[in-house]
Amino acid sequence: MKLKRSETLFIILTGFVTMLICTKSSPFYPTNDWVDANCYMTVGRSMIEGKIPYRDLFEHKGPIIYILHAVGALISDSSFFGIFLIEAASCIWFLYLCCGIMRRFTGRCSLWSVPLFAMIVYSSQTFCHGDSAEEFCLPIILCSFSLGLPTVENGTVMSDKNVFQLGVLSGIVLWIKFNLLGFYAGAFLVIAFLSRKNGIMPIIRMCSVSVLGVAAVSLPIILYFAVKNSLYSMTEVYFYNNIFVYGGEKTSLFKNLANGCVFTLRFFPLGSLMIVSGITAVLLSGKKKYAAYGLGSMLTAFLGTFAGHLSYRYYSLILAPFAVIFGAAAISFISKRFDFSHSFTAAASLILCTIGTFILSPNTYLMHFKKDQLPQYKFAEFINKTEDPSLLNYGFLDGGFYLAADIIPEQRYFCCNNMNLDEMIKSQQQCANDGIPDFIVTRSYSGTHPDFPLYTCVAEEAFPYYDQTLHYFLFRRN
Repeated sequence: MKLKRSETLFIILTGFVTMLICTKSSPFYPTNDWVDANCYMTVGRSMIEGKIPYRDLFEHKGPIIYILHAVGALISDSSFFGIFLIEAASCIWFLYLCCGIMRRFTGRCSLWSVPLFAMIVYSSQTFCHGDSAEEFCLPIILCSFSLGLPTVENGTVMSDKNVFQLGVLSGIVLWIKFNLLGFYAGAFLVIAFLSRKNGIMPIIRMCSVSVLGVAAVSLPIILYFAVKNSLYSMTEVYFYNNIFVYGGEKTSLFKNLANGCVFTLRFFPLGSLMIVSGITAVLLSGKKKYAAYGLGSMLTAFLGTFAGHLSYRYYSLILAPFAVIFGAAAISFISKRFDFSHSFTAAASLILCTIGTFILSPNTYLMHFKKDQLPQYKFAEFINKTEDPSLLNYGFLDGGFYLAADIIPEQRYFCCNNMNLDEMIKSQQQCANDGIPDFIVTRSYSGTHPDFPLYTCVAEEAFPYYDQTLHYFLFRRN
């Protein structure tokens, strides 16, 4: 899709402004205090120092997430600025693809809709913190949807080039967070069904070529872990543990899906409205194939994301591409009745949506704090008085203390994640009982803390984390 230079610049500006406001990785924030983001950053920083994910540091997301954070750390080793640039690039790509979807309904980019989509997606409650696996998959899934559209609409055989690209994109998602692959199951089934008149051989060929695309992404990753003698660790942690261990208490499929519906309506309300109104608009416009393609791939994306266990609020973000896919149809009804093609309309939309993101984003509360007010940096100042200090993040997900103190963890279980493995808990307890790290940091919701016989509590801080207050404790070895 070719755009005018002014259109391209507008999309870049919109994406950059959106990320400045909406992600805690932005330089407008003192740091990104989300535990998941700090897990990724700690692993990424450690990779630069020669450590291997899964084998040396136990974390369970896909290796591409850690590669992205290693790149981010090369840009800025002491902050999330590098990740902010990657997030901004991802957002710009997503908004560029939004233009392509809009063009299919209105015949033009409809620039005024770009800030609207940005606000609906990136200032939603489901875009909590920023720097999630789901966020980086948004443009990948929207791009994948766009690749299949010509085949769906025309009933032609999908070109080998497009099929290979689709395989590459699905391979990237596979190695970011594999349960987000649900979209591709529905997309491939609908494409195969709608092109069935061409016979079985094109479908077999499509499957074969797409596998080559997946292999093009997968083989370098597999070879990396094989050469590092950590292929077993990667397979065990990323695949086995995520499938059979992650999520804690097992719940029924119905409860999981119902919980996913509730979370989506609660944390992605504007996106949900766009999806529902857009489905109606698509059906009214007679685009039945488009509706089948969108609904089929959305259904399997929803199942893949929510079927396994109860939800976290950021899970619903993976449905954001469908707010665009269907929302474009709803917006086209307005565009056909009113002329919004003037440049001042796009500028006004950007201004209004920028104000909207400030109001709607759940993250902006953290803008009001400076680094020296955060527990991470208060503790870091204390920790760094010791020469070459070591640290253990005890009993909870990485709180950002390794990054603040510029420490690479020495223990494989450098924090406690949601796996609830006995080995993880015992390893951390043994490490504290033996007095291995110079410092231990822990937290609680109640203001109480565990006792460590070989350590003394030397600092305590309370700090807001959305609508909660967390209490952090720093222990120093006696």
